[in-house]
Amino acid sequence: MIRVLDKNIADKIAAGEVIDRPVSIIKELIENSLDADASAITVEIKNGGKSYIRITDNGCGIEADQAELAFRRHATSKITCERDLDSIKTLGFRGEALASISAVSRVELITKTADSKAGRRVVIEGGEILENSSIGCPDGTTVTVRDLFYNVPARRKFLASDNSEARRILDVVSRISLAYSDVKMTMINNGRIVFATQGKGNILNNILAVYGSDMGRDLLPVDASGNGFVLKGFISAPSNSAPSRSRQIFCINGRIVVSKVMEQALEDGYKEKLFQGRFPIAFLFLSMPPEKLDVNVHPAKKEIRFDDSFEIHDFIKNAVRQALNVKEALPQIREKNIDHVAEEISPYTEQIKSDPAAKAVTSNAEKSEQTEQVDIINLLSGMRREKQLEKEEYAIAPAEPETRYFDFDDLDYMGAVFNTYITAADADSFYLIDQHAAHERIFYEKLLDEYNREEKLSQQLLIPITVPVSAVVASTEDSWLRELTGLGYSMEFFGNNTYIVREIPAFMDMSEAEDFLLDFFREIEDKPDLTNKRTLERIIMRSCKSAVKGGDFLTDQEIQALIKDLSGCVNPFSCPHGRPTFIRMTKKEIEKLFKRV
Repeated sequence: MIRVLDKNIADKIAAGEVIDRPVSIIKELIENSLDADASAITVEIKNGGKSYIRITDNGCGIEADQAELAFRRHATSKITCERDLDSIKTLGFRGEALASISAVSRVELITKTADSKAGRRVVIEGGEILENSSIGCPDGTTVTVRDLFYNVPARRKFLASDNSEARRILDVVSRISLAYSDVKMTMINNGRIVFATQGKGNILNNILAVYGSDMGRDLLPVDASGNGFVLKGFISAPSNSAPSRSRQIFCINGRIVVSKVMEQALEDGYKEKLFQGRFPIAFLFLSMPPEKLDVNVHPAKKEIRFDDSFEIHDFIKNAVRQALNVKEALPQIREKNIDHVAEEISPYTEQIKSDPAAKAVTSNAEKSEQTEQVDIINLLSGMRREKQLEKEEYAIAPAEPETRYFDFDDLDYMGAVFNTYITAADADSFYLIDQHAAHERIFYEKLLDEYNREEKLSQQLLIPITVPVSAVVASTEDSWLRELTGLGYSMEFFGNNTYIVREIPAFMDMSEAEDFLLDFFREIEDKPDLTNKRTLERIIMRSCKSAVKGGDFLTDQEIQALIKDLSGCVNPFSCPHGRPTFIRMTKKEIEKLFKRV
């Protein structure tokens, strides 16, 4: 028998699609505050948000006669017609958040608009309105949520521990605070301030306040625009990678999202700069025309869909590559890596010392945990006063890190040490260049360039060479012979598991060509299938052992030739395996070692 569900049951089912744990409530309510043009938002939780959540903002508030209507399902101020769905500019738009939250918890709403003499208080439990009355309060909105899933015990028992739920909330609030650097965000957990951002519009300061000064070091600014796209943010230098993607934050038009397209573009921008299993740190904020993406593809609005994902991918990848093409991206030798006598102070540490928000976090962390609830009236009044002061007073944000594009022509080459590391310097830095890693990079890019070139550049041998292979390799000739031909080799079966080589790539000498073939055949013995181009690239990468070795003596002319070839590479700063070709040490670091500063 088919029957229409009772409204109470239907509301609980619908709520489950939007609200699955406390962090879902936090995200929805913060988005409402941001849509209300709040310049200050305070998030308070207790017991991981299970027993208590309070979001307070100084936004525009809700009209008294609409406060109750806000809890109706699909009631929204952000969509008026079907056309609006094609260019959504707000974070919330479905009108499901408050209805879903109130269906599975006890909710209190206190709100007031600037032109109202009094505010409005609405109390609702399990979707039922218990009170709608006038109240004195400052401008803005406060939503308090208690006893989540009190009426859905089956769902409540699947919540994680208080600490686990709190970590999820802290992660989301942290990410949003970075996306909205011009909004002052305060996070309070069990009565204790976890972090507070200044709301001055400086992304780097917010990163420092939320994640600490160690995270701020070795971050490189990203700033690119074109075709209606604007990408800003920070990425880590290759030497400061992470073991997971947990420190990758992507934001599109103010919306924190999960995006495989952005994730892949980021990693492609770092291609061959990181070891396998290491990931870049990134805080990337993309602005783009809203009509070029669809945000209405996930109940919790976590995922988006691009009209042209290839265009987005290439734009981000190129922006990341450009950001990595600076001196600051090179691995640095620092005093504390050599001698722990003196503690290093980076420019980012100096910034956090002058950052009142960061100081507040530090001092609060040292205090014993406060159990007293923050006074809501004083909090709201304080927010309103701060908002007014911000309009009257101009605050200068700290400067973001200075970056200088790397130029090989600026380097003076002085020779080599240990017949392994080429030494060089420019106006403010000293460099060591690993000659083996550098030649591997050159060799690898020349091989790939030859493979992708329509006209193969080969040199014919006066005396052909023979190369022995295993029986497995010989029996799978059809899977690899065409690929070697594509690299510039001309060879044919000579009998007895041996091949005769008549031509080799134009840029190789005899020994390089022969060594490469031997290494190549060893690599494909276990994996002879080269139909996947990436597999071939990996084999080429691992077969660059014929490059100049550490310990090989190079003349000055050979060093100059090596550097010239390296400067022509697409990625001169790492070998194909992800090892750095350059190590940099600033003049200041050297002076610190000699106690000059």
